Amino acid sequence: MFSFLNTSKPIIALSPMDGITDEAFRLVQTKIAPADLMFTEFVSAEGISRGGVKLYQTLLYSPEERPIIGQLFGKDPESFYKSAIILCELGFDGIDINMGCPAKTVTQHGSGAALIGKPKLAVEIIKATKRGIDDWLSRKVKITDINLNKKTLDVIKQNQKYSGINVRVLNTTSLPKTKITLSVKTRLGIDKPIVEQWIPILLAQDLDFITIHGRTLKQAYAGQSDWQEIKKIVSLAKGTGIKVFGNGDIQNRQQGIEYCQKYGVDGVFIGRAAGGNPWAFNNHIATPQEKFSAILFHAQIFQEVFPHRAFDSLRKHFLLYTSDFPHAKSLRMKLVRLNSVKELLALEDEFIS
Repeated sequence: MFSFLNTSKPIIALSPMDGITDEAFRLVQTKIAPADLMFTEFVSAEGISRGGVKLYQTLLYSPEERPIIGQLFGKDPESFYKSAIILCELGFDGIDINMGCPAKTVTQHGSGAALIGKPKLAVEIIKATKRGIDDWLSRKVKITDINLNKKTLDVIKQNQKYSGINVRVLNTTSLPKTKITLSVKTRLGIDKPIVEQWIPILLAQDLDFITIHGRTLKQAYAGQSDWQEIKKIVSLAKGTGIKVFGNGDIQNRQQGIEYCQKYGVDGVFIGRAAGGNPWAFNNHIATPQEKFSAILFHAQIFQEVFPHRAFDSLRKHFLLYTSDFPHAKSLRMKLVRLNSVKELLALEDEFIS
C-alpha cells in the first residue's frame, strides 16, 4: 500500500477542476488549509504526448503540494501509454484517468464521462496507462524512447526543475523507483445509474482507488449527488483492496468525515465548495480581511507562476471569494475589471468594510 493511501483516517482531497485548480490555486490551498491529497487540472493525453508544450503548465506543481496526482483525459490508449511515462518522469505520486467530465467539449469527442458507454475502450486506456507506469518503473522505457521532440523534452526538464525533481537520482539505475498509483474518476452512468454493470469493470483492472461523482453524465452538476449509489459501490469494492472515494456536494472537511462514516467511503473530494473558500479544508469561517489576504496572495502567486498569462483569468476566483458578501454588487463590478495587483490593493478598504 502506498504511503498516502496507507491510513485508517478518511482522506479529504481537493477535486480536480478544469480552469480552477491550477498551480496558483493549489498553492493558496496549501498555504491556508492543506488538503490530504491534490490533483492537477485534467490535461489531454493526446496533447502532452504529441508536443503540446503549453499544456505542460497544467502539470506544474511544488514539492509542498505532495501527495499530488496528475489527471489525464482522452480516448487514445497509445497516448495514455506515453503520457503515463511523462507523468512518471515529472515525479507525480499517481496518475488518475478522467472518466467523469460531463463537458460537451470533452464528451463529444469520446473522452471523459463518455467512456462509461465504451467500457472496452476504457479498459484499453487503463491497461495502456498501467503498462506505461510499469515500463517506466522497470526502466524498460525512458522518456527519450517515446519520440518526443526536443522542445517537449526541454519543457519536461523545466517542469522537473520547478517541482524540485532530482533528475540524477530519478535516473539512477541502482535505486528502486517508488510505486506510482493508478486510479479512475468516474460517474454513476450516462443517463441513469449503472453501477452494478460499470463499476465491476473498473474493479477488475487492479486500480489503487476509484473516485465516484454521485451524478450521471446527463445530470452534469444539476440536482443532488446520490450517495446511496456511492454506498453500493463501496459494497461492490469490498474485498478487492481498492479504495473508494466519493465526490459530490461536500461543503467542508467536517461534512466529508461524516460522509465517510455514513457511507463507508475511504475519503471524499471537495470540489466547487473550495472555490473562493480554501478554509473548507479546516472548517474555518473566514473574515473579509482573511479573504482579501487570500485574494492578494492568489494574485501575487498567479503572476509569479504564470507571468505571461492575462490577469483576467483570475477574475472568476475573485468573484467566488465574494460570493457570500452582502451588498457587494459594486465591489464585484470592480473586481471583474481588475488588471493588476496594484488595482486590487486599491480595493482593500472597500473589500473589508
